[in-house]
Amino acid sequence: MRVWVLLGACWLLIACQPRQVENGSGEWVPRLRVVERAPTHETVRYERDRVPLYAEIYRPAGKRRAPSVVLLPGGFVGVNASHRATARRLAQAGYLVALPHMRGQGKSGGVIDFGLEDAVDVRGLARALAQVGGDGRYAYVGVSLGGAIAINAARNDSQARGIVCVLSPVDFREQRQMLVNYGRTERAERWDAWKGGSPESCPECWDARDPLKHVREVQAPIVFIQAGEDVLIPVSQACRWRATRQEMGRRVHTVALTDDGKPWRGSLKERQQCALPFTGWGDLREDHLVFFPSLPHRANDAIWEVALKALARWFEQEAARDS
Repeated sequence: MRVWVLLGACWLLIACQPRQVENGSGEWVPRLRVVERAPTHETVRYERDRVPLYAEIYRPAGKRRAPSVVLLPGGFVGVNASHRATARRLAQAGYLVALPHMRGQGKSGGVIDFGLEDAVDVRGLARALAQVGGDGRYAYVGVSLGGAIAINAARNDSQARGIVCVLSPVDFREQRQMLVNYGRTERAERWDAWKGGSPESCPECWDARDPLKHVREVQAPIVFIQAGEDVLIPVSQACRWRATRQEMGRRVHTVALTDDGKPWRGSLKERQQCALPFTGWGDLREDHLVFFPSLPHRANDAIWEVALKALARWFEQEAARDS
C-alpha cells in the first residue's frame, strides 16, 4: 500500500509541473502557470530543459484578448521599478505585457549567459501568451541589452510583428573595449565569464551573440531608437545597424527628434554626422532609425511615445478587422 501511495504522490507532482508543447511548426512553446497574483500583475512560471523561468504579466483594462508585448530589460541586473512602470504604461495602452525574469535573475533559475538562452526562452514565452490572455499576435520591446536579445529572439520568426530597440548596443566587442577604456575592467571580465571567454580566447562565443549578424535574419520591422549623447553606446553603432539593414534591401527611414519628441532643427556634432540624411517618418511597417541628438542614455516619455506609435501601426490592421 505504501508503494502505491508513493507512486501516486510522484504522479501528482509530475502532473502539476509546467509542461512544454510544440506549435504547428514544431517550435517550442512552454506551458504557463500562474503562481502569484499582485495588485498590478500576475507572475507565471514555465520551464525549459528543467530550468525554472518566471515572467510578470500585466493586463490591459477589460477582459478581451489583446495583442502582446514582450518587454525585455537590459543590464542583466533583474527587473526593477522602472521596468515595471514601463510594463504598466504599455498595458494601459491596451497590450498584454510580459516582463520576463531572465536566466539567473529575479525568480528565474539557470545562469546568465549574456542573452543566448534568454532569446530562446522569450521567443517561446511570446508564443505562449495566448494561454494567459494574448490574442496570438506579439511584438518585442527591448531596453539596452534587452534590444539585442529581442533581435536574437525574432530571427526567422514570421509571427513577430516588430521590434522596438531602445538605446540598444549592436557591437559587443566595441562595448567591452569601452568598458576597459573607462577603467571598468571588472565589468568587462564579468562579460567574458558570462559569454564563455574573451573576444580573443573565444571569438565564437562573441560571434554567437552578435546583433549585427542576427539582424540579417529578422524580417519583422525594427524601430531602432538611438540617443546622441549616449556615453555607453556610440551613434556609429546605430549607423552600422542601418547600413546592415539597407544591405539586406530594407528601406530604413531616419527621423531626428528633440528630447520632447518634436522635429529636430539643430545641427549635429561631428561624431553624430553618420546619422544623416534624415528622411522623416515612413510607414512603420518598414524600418526606422529614430535619433534623439541631445538625449543621454535615458529613456523618456518621447521615446515611449515612439514605441507606442510603432506598436499601434503593427497591430492596427488586424485590430480593425477584428473589431
